[in-house]
Amino acid sequence: MERMSKKAHIIFFRPDGEYYFQKGINAYQKGDLYRAHKYIGRAIAFEPNETEYLCQQAAILAELEEYEASIDILNKVVHELDEQLTECYFFMANNYAYLGRFDEALKEVRTYMSLDPKGTFIQEARELYKLLTVESGHFIEEEENYIADHEKGRQALEHGQFDKAVRCFKKVIEDQPLFWAAYNNLAIAYFSQGRVEEAYETLYQVLRQDIGNVHALCNLATFSYQLNDAKKLNQLTAVLDKLHPFYPEHRSKLGSTYFFLEDYEKAYHWLLSAEKAGVYGDQSFYYWLALSSYRTGRMDQAMRAWKKVDFFKGRPFHPYEHGKIQEMLFADDAVNNPMVFSLVDQQLREGETASKVFSLFYLKYLDNEDASQKIEQFRRNLNGEQPLSDIACLLSDNECEDQRLEIMRALEKQFSNGAPIINHYDLYGWWTIVFDITRDEKNLDVSGWAAGLAYLWFKETGQKETQKTVAEMFGTTVYRLKKHIDKLGRILNDYNL
Repeated sequence: MERMSKKAHIIFFRPDGEYYFQKGINAYQKGDLYRAHKYIGRAIAFEPNETEYLCQQAAILAELEEYEASIDILNKVVHELDEQLTECYFFMANNYAYLGRFDEALKEVRTYMSLDPKGTFIQEARELYKLLTVESGHFIEEEENYIADHEKGRQALEHGQFDKAVRCFKKVIEDQPLFWAAYNNLAIAYFSQGRVEEAYETLYQVLRQDIGNVHALCNLATFSYQLNDAKKLNQLTAVLDKLHPFYPEHRSKLGSTYFFLEDYEKAYHWLLSAEKAGVYGDQSFYYWLALSSYRTGRMDQAMRAWKKVDFFKGRPFHPYEHGKIQEMLFADDAVNNPMVFSLVDQQLREGETASKVFSLFYLKYLDNEDASQKIEQFRRNLNGEQPLSDIACLLSDNECEDQRLEIMRALEKQFSNGAPIINHYDLYGWWTIVFDITRDEKNLDVSGWAAGLAYLWFKETGQKETQKTVAEMFGTTVYRLKKHIDKLGRILNDYNL
């Protein structure tokens, strides 16, 4: 047989623009902006007029705070290569705004709004336009009404006034049918009212006209998460994972959504990216960043952000009323979380009676050495001030069996399975009054007092529970319950509660 000769076949790899572009995108997704800039630059060297490459490079340059270079690229794209890419005007407006050149920013955002009134970024453009009219000294009367109505709705939503929020957002939509922010907030108001189908339909209405609306997609994901709809949630997170928003507010929304979904690594990535891109970060934003940093092991970053939370001072809600704060306090890692102890310390120093007493019960619940020391330190600092000093003293004594404490324990058992009652922390203030006025009584009717407090609390919070039902909850009689309701009513009136 003839020996067959074998020749080696060498396949030469010739990287092209797409190869470097994908490497640049991978680096960008990892937050490595300098490497991303380098690879996208190589891609552009292969294909100097590829608008996708150029727009991505402009976005990276903006994040690197090289705003002039970003503007130059965007000008080339929209004036020389593709005049249909009108979003370039919006991105140029943002760059000029960061440079403090408000008149130029206003010119570009006006151009975008006039050329593309149904564009992807029209909502953000309107918000930027409103801001720029103030900064540049120009004012527009015709927009004031719907902007004011939207702000009223947003405030109502934040205060839990959902009926009012719905009315405000509907009025905005009637005046401005393409103002997507109003639709997204209307959906949240509907969902908060339990009007789930209307909430979903409102968001689908947005997506039918603006298929990539980040806020609508994120709201759908959070709704599905709350409804335990795993199938729909998986579909939506697959979409969210593919998003790479340019606008800082979109990055913030994506980060807060991942935070809500408890995907803290992705939350951290997008929240930090939003901060670096110059997003306006309020106290809630920095709380999301702080806890995401903590949950991903970035302690220095966590405490830096936590300082900016500043215990939600100036916000319309108490920190203990914040749903995510409640979750943090009762998470498995709470006992090791420095933000938890920072918040409790602050409430013990500055809080009202109800939050101070709740904080003491919470520390007792944690049941570790640091918590016990904080209770004792609080007691010493009071210099005998009653009744707080007495409560702290009793909670620091593991052998104590004071019947007044048993009243609160009975309420905790009924309302939160024995844990401190975070969602009704004001109840600790009411109990403190009972604790004080019964200090000399013997053989307290623990179940009667607990039932009386519970019934009046139900009444105060608009929950319709009959006296018979409440009496059965606490193992007492309706007669004894009525007796304590009368006593409590007089006492609370004396305290203006």
